[in-house]
Amino acid sequence: MTKAPNNVAILVDSCSDVPADFIAAHHLYMVPMTITYQDRVYLDKVTIDPETVYANLDQEVPKTASPTGNLIMEAFEKIKADGYEAVIAICISSGLSGTFQQVELAARVSGLDVSVIDTKNIGIASGFAAILATELSEAGLQKGEIEARVRTVAKQTTVFFYVPTLTYLQKGGRIGRVAGLAGNLLNIKPIISCDEDGIYYPVAKARGEKKALKKMLDLVATTIGDHQSFNLAVADGANPEIAAKMVTTLKAAYPQAEHLYTGNISPALGVHTGPGLIGLGIQLLD
Repeated sequence: MTKAPNNVAILVDSCSDVPADFIAAHHLYMVPMTITYQDRVYLDKVTIDPETVYANLDQEVPKTASPTGNLIMEAFEKIKADGYEAVIAICISSGLSGTFQQVELAARVSGLDVSVIDTKNIGIASGFAAILATELSEAGLQKGEIEARVRTVAKQTTVFFYVPTLTYLQKGGRIGRVAGLAGNLLNIKPIISCDEDGIYYPVAKARGEKKALKKMLDLVATTIGDHQSFNLAVADGANPEIAAKMVTTLKAAYPQAEHLYTGNISPALGVHTGPGLIGLGIQLLD
């Protein structure tokens, strides 16, 4: 058994969308969702990339599922082999996925001291929690301190996202309270977020893409308000040009932001959103 590099191991699911460069630079464990086509099963972010998913959506919309019990147990065994005894697992909303329940079940028989956090959020808004937990672990905080801080900040974390069409959310059954919107009629574009139960809901709507993106920036401004300590993120699904414009706009508007993370949404999330997504995340730290 080797000596653990940090105090507490941090485990995250692939749909929490921790940026790839952060994972590469830090000691973080990830369990992948599964993406099932008629002829093959892929592991999210491991054996399939977003571009492959988008390229094939016209031919087949695959099924997605939570990480299997075997994959979760493999991650726990690796964590033990690396010398850890304590783990904080960060999961996307239990209102959108069974991942939280799956990880909780595996944790009970893992032989480790595991706390599982349901972020009630999705994508980078959930990934923010894993990033914070990792930083606190690297700073030497104890598990209880890390968990308390992450749970508090998770409630102060929001994502707003725009998709050009609701077709894929409808097909995947993940549309939640957005179902009542005629998103494909009259060029109405909903801005979607997660409510306190972690379910998708339309926080606003606008006519056309340009106004929708402007509305998202307005929502970011309202969310930040008078807060002085916060992180931001821009996530996209095969929409790099608009993502880059959003990054430029946010950097100019909020130079005081501690970090501005960028990255693609996971292939498994891309199945449900289709190409074109733009997401803006805000994590309030004060």
